[in-house]
Amino acid sequence: MATLHTAIRAKMGSTPYYVTTMKVSDLVQVARPASEQEEWATTGLTERLQRELNESRVRTEIAPYLANSPDRFFGAIILLLDSDEEPEFEPFSEVAKSLPKAYRSTMGKDSFGFLTIDSGERIILDGQHRFAALREVHLARTVEGEYAKDVGDDEVTVIIVPRISTQHTRKIFNKVNRYAKNTSRGDNILTSEDDGFAILTRRLADDGGPLAGKNHKGESLVNYKNNTIAERSTQLTTLSAIYETVRIIAEHYNMADDLNEKKTHVRPGEETIDQGYEHVEGWWTTVLDGMPKLKYGRDNTKLLPELRAKEADYGLLFKPATHIVLFQALSQILKADSDLTLKEAVDRTYQLDWKITDPLWRDVLINSAHNILTKKENYNLAADLITYLVVGDKLPANHIKELSERVARARGEDESTFQLPEPLGD
Repeated sequence: MATLHTAIRAKMGSTPYYVTTMKVSDLVQVARPASEQEEWATTGLTERLQRELNESRVRTEIAPYLANSPDRFFGAIILLLDSDEEPEFEPFSEVAKSLPKAYRSTMGKDSFGFLTIDSGERIILDGQHRFAALREVHLARTVEGEYAKDVGDDEVTVIIVPRISTQHTRKIFNKVNRYAKNTSRGDNILTSEDDGFAILTRRLADDGGPLAGKNHKGESLVNYKNNTIAERSTQLTTLSAIYETVRIIAEHYNMADDLNEKKTHVRPGEETIDQGYEHVEGWWTTVLDGMPKLKYGRDNTKLLPELRAKEADYGLLFKPATHIVLFQALSQILKADSDLTLKEAVDRTYQLDWKITDPLWRDVLINSAHNILTKKENYNLAADLITYLVVGDKLPANHIKELSERVARARGEDESTFQLPEPLGD
C-alpha cells in the first residue's frame, strides 16, 4: 500500500530515518507489531525483536486512558520499514523551485520534503503497546469512553527507519529498549495529574500540609527520590510511603475506585479530591498529634538519626515501612471496633513498644540484623499483630488462632505451643 508523507530526513550514526506524523486511522491500517509477523514470531530467541505483547496492560490501562482522556498524548512510535526498496524522498527545494532563500537555508541540506513508501511491511520497532491500544480503541472498539470515537483522528509522531539488515535492526531495538528508563515511582507520584492518590500525596507534602516543610539542611521533609530512608537521614519519611497511606485511607472510606487512575483513567473531580484530602489530612494530623515523639521528630529534623536509632524507644516509628503498617492497622482497628474514634485508636497504638529491638517485632517486621522486612506478607502480619494488640477482645477466636500460627511460623516456633502476648488493656 503506497503512502505519501510530509517528513524530515535525518541520520544518526549509520542509521538514516524519517520523522513524520500519521493519523491513528491510517497508522493502524498499515502497521503491525513484530510479534504478529509470522516469519518473525516463529524465529528462535536470538532472532526475536519484540517482547511478548502484554494484552492485559493494553486493555485495562492504556486503551481506557486513550478512550477517556481529553488530554491523551503519546511519544513517538518507531516504525521499521522492512522492504528491499528504499523509500523515495523528494526535498521541498526540488518540488518548490521558487522557495525563498531564507527558507532554503533554514531547512538545511534538503532535510524537509515528501516521503513516498511504495512497498514493504511497516513493523512497530518501539511502542507496540501504545500501537496495540490505538488499534484496540479505533479498530476493535472494545473499549468504551467519551473520546473513543475521536482517537482515529489523533495524529501521532512516527519515526520511520528503513531496514539495512536484520543485525542492524536488532541493534536498534536492543539499544532503544535497553536505554529507555521507566520513570521512577517517585517521579510518577510527583507528576501525575490523573492519579488521585498521587494528587493527595503531594498535597500532604505541599505548603500547608502536615508533612510540608524542610529539614534543617534545606531538604524537603519528605524524601521524593527513594523508597527507603537511610539511618542517618534527616528526612521524616518517603513520598512512596505517604502514597501507600493515602491509598489505605481511601480504601477505608470506600473512595479508592474514585481516586485510582487505573479505574478512572482521568483526573478525579475537584469535589472528590477535596473530600479525599479532608480524610487523609485528618488522619495524618491525628497520628502526629497522638504520637508526640513522631511529631517531635518532624519538628526537630536534626535529631531524626538519633530518634531512628535501633536503641531509641520509638525508633520504629521513624521508618517509612512502619507508617504504611501503622495506617493499615488503624484502618483495621476502626473496622474491628466501630465505637473507637481515630484519636482513641492512635492513642492506644502509641502505647505499644516501638523500639526496633523489642522482641514483639522480631521476624514480623524486623529481622535479626534489625532491618525492616520488606515483603508484603510482613507488612500484613505486622498490621494484623498491632490490630490484635489494640482490639484483641473484638476479634473472633479463629482470627486470633490464625494470627498466632502465622507469627509462630514467621519465627520458626512450634505453632501448637506458641502464645501471642496479651492485648493492651482499656
